[in-house]
Amino acid sequence: MLNTDIQNLSTCEAIDVTEVFCDFDGTITSVDATDAVLETFALPAWRDWEERWVAGEISSQECLSRQVALIRAERDTVVDFAAELPIDEGIVALSRRCAERSVPLTIVSDGFDLVVETVLRLHGLLHLPVFSNHLRWDENGRPSLSFPFAARECESGAGMCKCSLALPAGRASSSTVYIGDGQSDRCVSSKIRTVFAKGALQWWCKGKGITYIPFETLTEVAKHLFPQGE
Repeated sequence: MLNTDIQNLSTCEAIDVTEVFCDFDGTITSVDATDAVLETFALPAWRDWEERWVAGEISSQECLSRQVALIRAERDTVVDFAAELPIDEGIVALSRRCAERSVPLTIVSDGFDLVVETVLRLHGLLHLPVFSNHLRWDENGRPSLSFPFAARECESGAGMCKCSLALPAGRASSSTVYIGDGQSDRCVSSKIRTVFAKGALQWWCKGKGITYIPFETLTEVAKHLFPQGE
């Protein structure tokens, strides 16, 4: 998948899309929601674990588990915070256009399900299927994280293995679309045919010679995938 000629989003040819997978942190939310929670409520050592993960020294699962243990806030406090996170309003248009054409839209996140579901509920999008890591508090008020959608064979050690969902049996249809922006989107983006990328993911794809379609807002993505909806 050599990236020989990345076109402007508005001039790309229409895609025959049958399924869409979308990242959450930094893609649906305007900021990285997981980092925002940690920045606000976790002890400063969370950044040390983050640096080790970025450097490839530890898996995403270990990083997130260590970071969640450093959170000093109650569940309701985190929910109230998540409800104030800014989003890309284009997710509403994308959801509507997918529904109009009976195209499944699935949210895949290596972040916290509580945050994802809070944001989607607030914007009337809770009908969308969500696959993410499970954040909970025990009877003593201590937070912890579990990984119901991890995969033993996951190459990146992600808490939520995006490849296992978007690439059943290791293959993706040519009409499967992935939308993302960051490090947790790299593995799946290297294997799927149609990738919409922004931010750090865009630069990573470019550096690896991976074909991608650049975007800034999900409204742009919705218009490109379903131009007849204009």
